[in-house]
Formats: sequence, C-alpha cells, structure tokens
Amino acid sequence: MSGEKAEKRSVKRRYKKYRHSGVRPGKKPGTYLIDFIDHNGIRHQKTYHGVESDAVKCRRAILVKVDRIKAGLELSPESASPALTFMQIWELFREDRLMKVSSGSLAPTTLERNKNAIEALFSCDKSLQGTPIDEITPADFEAFKIYRIEMGYSPVGVNTILRSLRTIFNFAVKKDLLEKSPFNDVVPIAGRQSDVRYLDDVELRKLQLTIEELNLEDEFQQDAADLTLFYLFTGARTSEALYPGFGWDCVKKTSLSFPKTKGNKSRNIPLIQTVDKILNRRRSIEGGPFGFTRDMVYNRIKYLLNKAGIENASTHTLRKTAGAWYYMATRDIFATSRFLGHSSVKVTEQHYAGLIQSLQVEYSNIFEKTILSRLQLGCNFEIKPDQSRQNRRHLRHKKSPNLSSETGALTGAGPTGIEPATSGLTGRRSNQTELRSLRT
Repeated sequence: MSGEKAEKRSVKRRYKKYRHSGVRPGKKPGTYLIDFIDHNGIRHQKTYHGVESDAVKCRRAILVKVDRIKAGLELSPESASPALTFMQIWELFREDRLMKVSSGSLAPTTLERNKNAIEALFSCDKSLQGTPIDEITPADFEAFKIYRIEMGYSPVGVNTILRSLRTIFNFAVKKDLLEKSPFNDVVPIAGRQSDVRYLDDVELRKLQLTIEELNLEDEFQQDAADLTLFYLFTGARTSEALYPGFGWDCVKKTSLSFPKTKGNKSRNIPLIQTVDKILNRRRSIEGGPFGFTRDMVYNRIKYLLNKAGIENASTHTLRKTAGAWYYMATRDIFATSRFLGHSSVKVTEQHYAGLIQSLQVEYSNIFEKTILSRLQLGCNFEIKPDQSRQNRRHLRHKKSPNLSSETGALTGAGPTGIEPATSGLTGRRSNQTELRSLRT
C-alpha cells in the first residue's frame, strides 16, 4: 500500500507543475497538448500550435461542445449528415440565383458566367463534381490555374473564372454548408491588365465615311447607324439601351436615365444633340427606341464595323471608345467614371491605365508652360557667376588689368585674358591699383 500511495503522490506532483488543467507543453516549442474526454467517454489528446492562453481557450471550447452534445443541443459528429458534393452545392446555388433572376435583382448574364466557370473547372478535373465540398483544397485551384495557362488562356480570363467560383463557395459558407472557403488561401494570378480596345481617330473617320454611304431607306442599315451612334455617344452597355429596360419614359428633356445597369444601379447622363436627333427619328416606335435582342444589336453593329474595315471591335468597344474620348475631352477621371457608371474610380483607372500614362508627357508640358508664365522667366533666366569662397580667393591673386597709355582705358592684360567687364575686379583694392598706375 505504501508503494501505491507513493506512486499516486508522484503523479499528482508531476501534474501540479502545469498551470492549466488539461493543457501541457508539447515536445516541440510552440506546441501544447490538450487532454479531454468526448461525449462517448473516450479520452482524446489534441496538439495545438500557438500560445498557451489560446490553447486553454481551445480546450474550453471543446468542453462546451461536448456538453452541448450530451444535452442534446447539438448533433454528434457521427450522427451528422455527410457534406454535400460540389455538384450538389452548384445546384443549390443555381436555384437561388434563378430566383433572383426571376425577381429582376440579378442579370441573367451573371448566372451564365458562373455556369461557364463551373464547366471550365470540371474540364480540368471531372472528379471534383462528386467531391465533398469540405474536401476541396486550395491546391485544386492552383492546379486549375496551371491547366488554364498551359491551354493558352490569359491571366485576366483565369482570374475572372476564379472570381465566379469564389462566389459559389461564399454562398456555401453563408448557408452554413461549409465552415471555411478554400478561396481564403487562393490569390489571383499576377499580371499586367491590358489596355481596353477603343476606336482611334483614324477608325472614327472610317466609321463616319461608312455611315454617310449607307442607304438609310433600308431599315436594317438605319438601325445599324442609330445603334452605333447611340452606343458611341452614351457609353451604354448593350443591355442598358434595350427595351423594356430602356423605354421612352427614360428619355427626359435634358437627360437620359438607364435604370438597369450593372449591379442594379441607375445611371443618368445629359442628353446631347446627337443622341436627341437619333431618338427623335425613332419616336414612332412604341415602347422604346430599341426593341431588339442582344443578337440583333450585335448583328447590326458588326455589319457596320465590318463595312468600315474596323477589325477586333464589337458593341462593347463602342462603350470603351466613349469612355476613352470622354476622358481625353475632359481630362477628368472622376467625371469619366461617373459618365460610364463604374462602381469606383479605381475601375476606370485600371481600364484606361495606358491612355492616362500616354498623356502624362502632354500634362508635363502644360505644367511647365503654366509655371513659366507665372514666373515670367526670360532672358534673365541664366546661371549666376560662381561666388564661392574658393573662387573669390582665386580672383584676388590675379593680375590687375593695365590702363592704355593712348586711350586711358583698361585693357585685359591679365594672364587669362579676361575682359574688365567680366573680370569681377571691383572694390577698394582694384581702385588703389589703378591710382598707382596713373601716378607712375
């Protein structure tokens, strides 16, 4: 009995050196071992990486969860339903977004982009369709990046797909279907975003000549001209100008209102004369000026661009052209952002980074002329003579110029041949030298 008591005392003595019950330092620095008994009465040990105070908090949270399971307030891990697969999450996400599309709070194109992102991911790894959502790791998306880049896709396009996929996983977290999104550890591909494509002055001249040659009695050509000029002078997105979203009630005396823009934000711009003439020509059309589908708009504008010999351009190019020339006309990035209806000025700066940079030289020249005009620098703007101490000491040791015996004028007789007007010999010492010369 005495041996058993001694062993118990040694065990108690061994555990007394730990500050917190159930938490003791591990073998490696910065690790702690957490001891606890689960709801089934089974003893467990968990390794925690961090500081001791956080390890104590972690053990308390574990004990609270065990008590909740015992009290029937929370399901035990073995009775909980298995995690949904990625494909099942996508179906739930699609149903939620279809409801928003039906209510008008979400554009159908947004859901289409999400669908394209899912198809692109499954083309890289089909096994992800049946993978439980909580088993998908950041490594799966890193492999997807490598796959898309090797297929020849641009970093900008890959990042666009990643943003759509991130939305799906955020939906799963919001619905408590996933504890943590793997996208928290996924970063976009670094790379310079290319400048937007817009029509330069040569292409605009081609477009003008082509419009002048159109047969406006033909309804198709008339629609092509009206659509092209409307998008070019308003900077509208394709869907923003189409009926029923854009009707005659959106046309005011001095302004245009686009009620359904990207992000469901309305956009108002002044009604200029060119746009007013286009709308007046189409006043006889019921409902709105442009009762077309997206495909009809694309076919008409593409017809006109091809006829003008303008390549690599579409309806959205006209919007980018409007933004570029609006900025060049105003030189105001904030006004340009507001005109285009961007969510922030940062978006506008990213789109037109190359254009803004190219105008920096012109800005610098204007800045220089402005400052010079204020300072009025002219012929007096020259380098002053050196008045340093070393230069003054050098001048004191030079020979003084002599007086001419015939004219009585000073001559540059010094060893350096400096003329009196620029020699800098002034003051009392030089005057005394001249007087001594006159006396002799």
